[in-house]
Amino acid sequence: MPKVEIRNNQIVVGPKKIPLLSGEVHYWRLHPDAWEEILTQVKGLGLKIVSTYIPWDYHEPRRGQFDFTGQTDPKRNLVAFLDLTRRMGFWVVIRPGPYIYSEWPREGVPAYAYRYHRLHPQFLKFAGNYLKKVVKVLSPYFATRSRGHILLLQADNEIDPWPDVFGAQYGLAGKPGLFQGFLKKLYAGRIKDLNERWGTHYKRFEEAGAFLATMLNRSEGFQLKGDHELQRHLDYFRFKYSYSRQCAEWNVQAYRKLGVDIPIYLNVYPFFYAHDWSDMQEVSDLVGVDLYPSNEFGEDKFEQRKFIDKVRFLKNTSRLPFIAEFESGIWHSRHYESGVLTPNHYRLLGLSAILGGVAGWNWYMLVNRDNWYMSPINEWGRVRPELYEAFGQMVKVAEKMYLPELKKVCDIGVTLNPLQYAARTLSHDSPVLTALYDADVDYELLDPRKGLPDKKCLFYSGNQWLAPKAQENLRRYVERGGVLVAFRDYPRKDECFIPRSIVGFEEPQSVLFEFKRKFKVCLSKKRSGVEIISSVYCFRNVSGNPVQADLGSYGRKTIGYKKKIGKGYLLHLGVDPTPSLIEEVLSFLGVLRPSRSVTRDIKTAWFERGKFSYLVAVNNGDEDKSASVYLPGLEQSVSNVKIEDILAGKAEKILWEKGKPFVFEIPRKDGKVFQFARA
Repeated sequence: MPKVEIRNNQIVVGPKKIPLLSGEVHYWRLHPDAWEEILTQVKGLGLKIVSTYIPWDYHEPRRGQFDFTGQTDPKRNLVAFLDLTRRMGFWVVIRPGPYIYSEWPREGVPAYAYRYHRLHPQFLKFAGNYLKKVVKVLSPYFATRSRGHILLLQADNEIDPWPDVFGAQYGLAGKPGLFQGFLKKLYAGRIKDLNERWGTHYKRFEEAGAFLATMLNRSEGFQLKGDHELQRHLDYFRFKYSYSRQCAEWNVQAYRKLGVDIPIYLNVYPFFYAHDWSDMQEVSDLVGVDLYPSNEFGEDKFEQRKFIDKVRFLKNTSRLPFIAEFESGIWHSRHYESGVLTPNHYRLLGLSAILGGVAGWNWYMLVNRDNWYMSPINEWGRVRPELYEAFGQMVKVAEKMYLPELKKVCDIGVTLNPLQYAARTLSHDSPVLTALYDADVDYELLDPRKGLPDKKCLFYSGNQWLAPKAQENLRRYVERGGVLVAFRDYPRKDECFIPRSIVGFEEPQSVLFEFKRKFKVCLSKKRSGVEIISSVYCFRNVSGNPVQADLGSYGRKTIGYKKKIGKGYLLHLGVDPTPSLIEEVLSFLGVLRPSRSVTRDIKTAWFERGKFSYLVAVNNGDEDKSASVYLPGLEQSVSNVKIEDILAGKAEKILWEKGKPFVFEIPRKDGKVFQFARA
C-alpha cells in the first residue's frame, strides 16, 4: 500500500508529488444533484484537491444515531460524495472536527456535548465516540489504502479555549479549576513565587484569579501599570497556549489510535492570542493559518504587510507552509467589513502570499453556501466569470512556478515573539517591520526561541523582555558570524522582567525623549549617512566602534555602536528606524537584495528554481504604476535571458540592461510574476 508523507513542501503519495492547492466544497450544504456540476467547475480551474468539513451535529440527527449514507437526508451522504470525488479524479482533504465552526449551530457540536469544554472528561468521551464512527467511514478512502484518495486530515478546528463560553469551567470565575491547576504547575507548587511575580498575597493557588489587561483604546480590561500586572496578563495567555496544545495533542493522538495513518494537520488563527503555532507544529504533521483580509487590503496601511508577515512566520514554523483557509468569499457579517471582493483582490492576495513564501493553500469557500458570499462558483455550479478567471490565473501561476520547490533568495531575517504580540505588549505596527516594508526589503520572519537560520543580517523586532533561551539563541547567532541589528527596542530583561542582558547589548547613558530635530546618522566616516527625526539614546564608553551624530545644541553624541562578538557583530542604533536608515544599514553591511523596487507601493521578492528565476511584484497602491525594479540577483547572467509574464501567459519584450532598472506596467491593487530563463 502507498505511504503518504510530507516531503519538500508537498504531499507525497507513493511516487506521486502533490502540491497542496485545494478548494473547500461543503457537500452537506449543497444539493446532491449539483455535486457533479460543481466539481466539474472546480476541475475547470485546474484544481486537483477538494476539502470539506464533516459536521458531527448534522451527521448525528438523533443522539446515538449516526447517518453518513443519506438515509435521513440525501445531503448527509458522505459516502456518495467521497465516491464521486474519487470517480472524478480528485484528492481530498478531510476535516471531521469534532469542532468545525463554519457558521453552524454550536460550531458543529451536538447540544449534549457542547455543554462541556474541549478537555472536560465528558466531552472527550462523547467526542471519542464520534471519532470512532467517522473514522470507520473514512478509513477505506485514505490514500494509504488501495484506490484511496484522502491524503490529509485536519484534527479539530482553530482550537480555542473560548473563555467567554467555558470560563467558569476553567476557574476564571467562581470555583477554582484548570487555570489554578496550570498556575500551580507553572510555579512548581510554590505560592511564594507566584506572589512575588504577581505582587499578591495569596495563601493558596486556588485563590488566584485571571487578570486580562488590554492596551487598546475603548476596550474592556485594565491598563497595564507595572511588571506585576504584566506578569499576570502573560500568565493568562500562557494558560491559553497550554490548554490549546493539550487539546491538539488529544485530538491527534485519538485519531492515530483509531488507525489514521495519513498526515494530520492543525489550523491556527493569525493573531497568536489562542495558541502558539510552534506548539501546534510539535504535536502534528503540519500547521496552516487561516487568513481573511479586507478587500484589496483596504483596512489600513499596515494590512498587506501584516498579511505577508503571517505567511513569512508560517514559512519558518510549519513543515509545509500553507494557508488552511484562504479567503474565497466571506461569511455573513464580515462582508460589511471586508467590502466587495474583486478579481484584483484575489490576484493581489494570492501573489502577496507567494511573495511571503507560501507553498500552497485551500480556498475557503470555493463554492457559495448558506451564510457565505462572493465565491467564484455558486451553489448550482454556475460561475462568476470575472472571479473564476482570476482564480484560474492563480492556479496557473502556482503550477508554473511550482511553489513547493521554489527557493526564496533572501539574506535578511527579522525576529518575532508570538507572546509579545498575543498579549499586545508589542504593537503589530512595529516600527522595524514598517520601515522594512516601506523600503521594499524582503525578509524572513523568525521565532528566536526556536534557533535561527543562516542569514547574514538579522533585525530585532520586539520589546525589551525576552526569554533567556531566545536571548541565548541570538547570542549564538552573532557568535557564529551573523550581524544582529537593533534600534531603540532591544532585549534587556527576561520574561519575568528581571534585568538580564545575555546578547551583549549596552545600556544607554541618557535618553533624549523630547529631541525632535532633524540630524544625520553616519555609520562610518566613509558614508554620507541619512537624515532622520527621532528621540535618541545616548551612550558613553561603549566597548566597540561608536556611531556618533551631531545633535546641534546637545553637541556630538554617541547614538549607537558596532560591537564584535565572536565572529559576528551587534549593530545597535538608539534611534527609530526609517526606510532610508534601513537602506543605509544594509548598504553599510554589504547585504545583497536580489530585487529592489524604487517605485512607491510596489513590493517584490525573488525566487529561484533550477534554471529559472522569478520576480513577484505586487502593487498595493490605488493607481496604476510604471514600476522600476533593480535586479542585482540577475546581474551575473544578463545575456540571453528570456522574460515571460506568467499572468499574461506570454513572453515580454522588455528592455533591460545591467545596472539599470527593470521597468514594467502594473495595475492598481494587482500584481505580476515574471519568469527569467537563463540560456
